[in-house]
Amino acid sequence: MCETNIDSCKMWAHRIGGIILAILAICLSVFLVLEARNLIKAYNYIGKSEQTPNVVTISAEGKVTAVPNVATVQIGTTTLRPTVADAQAENTKKMNDIIAAVKKEGIADKDIKTSDYSIYPQYDWNGNKNVLSGYNVNQTLTLKIRDTKKINAILKLAGEKGANSISNLNFEIDDQDALKEQAREKAIVNAKEKAEKLAKSLGVKLDKIISFSESTDVPIYSGYSKYAEGAGIGGGGASPNIQTGENEIKVFVNITYEIL
Repeated sequence: MCETNIDSCKMWAHRIGGIILAILAICLSVFLVLEARNLIKAYNYIGKSEQTPNVVTISAEGKVTAVPNVATVQIGTTTLRPTVADAQAENTKKMNDIIAAVKKEGIADKDIKTSDYSIYPQYDWNGNKNVLSGYNVNQTLTLKIRDTKKINAILKLAGEKGANSISNLNFEIDDQDALKEQAREKAIVNAKEKAEKLAKSLGVKLDKIISFSESTDVPIYSGYSKYAEGAGIGGGGASPNIQTGENEIKVFVNITYEIL
């Protein structure tokens, strides 16, 4: 009796185990089928959206003008003498005189920078050969002039103190953020007006903005530029009449609208 019950229990255990295994196999099969379908769907949509919206992109610009309030200029001295020591001594004296003069005009130390210093030999062609005639010493300063009303006087002083190279005079606007903001606002308004006109012509309606980009164009106005070697413009003379003019700041925008 006991042995019969044990055999019966074993038989039922085998049956139940088989049923559980079958259920697990079915669940696994269903899971694998669903995963395969999801992978196929994901593959079909790689690189594309489920629905591509209809869009229109508008480009426009906004610009503002302002009088520059800062000038930069390069002032240099070049001296030719038979020896390096003689050329350095004379050139250094001229440059020190220039630095002292511009400081008296209110140019701060932070706005005076040596941008070039060089020594090089000079040869003259004589008797079918190059003959060493001396050594050139050159030093160039870059000045930042924050009071543009003093440009004329500073350039005149530079000539009086022995400068024989004046170049790269540029006019800039020191703080451009507020002007860029104004130009950006104008560009956005222009873009919106163009978009509304285009939508009306196409018979569609503008919806939300889905992308925006911008770029800025801030040209630097170049004015007075003169270069002369040797004794050239040293010795001064009448003050040059420098005009600052105006700088124009432009902002370009690209706005993409979804359309209905």
